[in-house]
Amino acid sequence: MKNINFLFIALSIFFFSCNNDDDSSQETENQNLTKMYTEIISASMVNSTQCTNPAEWSFTAIGSKSCGGPTGFIPYSLKINVTEFLKKVENYNKAEDAYNKKWGIISTCDIILPPTRVDCVNGKPTLMYSDLEN
Repeated sequence: MKNINFLFIALSIFFFSCNNDDDSSQETENQNLTKMYTEIISASMVNSTQCTNPAEWSFTAIGSKSCGGPTGFIPYSLKINVTEFLKKVENYNKAEDAYNKKWGIISTCDIILPPTRVDCVNGKPTLMYSDLEN
């Protein structure tokens, strides 16, 4: 009887420990992407620096849609180490692309047009999508 109880406990532990690790791995990878994105936003200085001169700002594509192209665009200050910043964005884009492929993530396949410039609106760097915008 002790052997049956031991076997039952051992099998129970085995089955409960073999829960779906893929879900936790996907969740962990998603959390890592979120952390990378948060670090990029922080490094861009978009939320921490007053925008008074649009010439001190630029923008870049960020993210990776499953069928290609970026998920959006973000402004960044030219007062930062731009090379280092763009490398972080590139690493994030590659990581999101790999995540999408690994987990079979789907998205819309629409093309997101890039902004035409960055302007300062109420002290914030704002992406402008045509020369008609104020």
